[in-house]
Amino acid sequence: MSELKIDAQLRDITGHKVKELRRQGLVPVVIYGQNSQPVNAQVDSMSLDRLLHTGGATQLVEVSMAGGGLHNVLIREVQRHPVRRNPIHVDFYSVNMLVKQQVRVPVVAVGRLPGSAVGMVLIQALSDVEIEALPSEIPAHIEVDISVLDGEDADRITVANLPALAGITYLDDAEESVFSLIASRTETEAEEEEVEGVEEMEPEVIGRDDEDEEDD
Repeated sequence: MSELKIDAQLRDITGHKVKELRRQGLVPVVIYGQNSQPVNAQVDSMSLDRLLHTGGATQLVEVSMAGGGLHNVLIREVQRHPVRRNPIHVDFYSVNMLVKQQVRVPVVAVGRLPGSAVGMVLIQALSDVEIEALPSEIPAHIEVDISVLDGEDADRITVANLPALAGITYLDDAEESVFSLIASRTETEAEEEEVEGVEEMEPEVIGRDDEDEEDD
């Protein structure tokens, strides 16, 4: 069962009146699923913030309803205030624990680049990847060891190179880059200027007239 939990209460307030809930430090949520009717509920805003910052944005969450009842959910959508960016409404999707779900999970770099990569720039092309897994096996993030990038034999990590995790299938294109190393702009510009300088230097050609002038 999920280690991420949050308490919720049923709510009768809907529409524009939910502004009053937010003033009380509550966030309106909807719990819905394929085999159940939508349930209007509310959660504590501080509890929700902690949940979102500890993996709740991607992982399975156990919602405990006041008065009884549990829902295993995935967070499908978080609506945020346009200025303050705090959550103002959340959609909880009630899942079947025996059915695999397709979700996007953040990718996090771990490790350090080797000395051979000094002066190069690490580019993260994908901030998250799509996976398929049972709800209980969805990770908070995927850790990728970037120490394998040396800038010589290995200059990129693709989806195919992501770590094999039990119960998880990667759905993105296997050849798509996740991390890559490129030469820094300064080094690239210096090399280009050096090449241009060589091209602009033309050999001096001594012609017949020059030889004649020396003989005079």
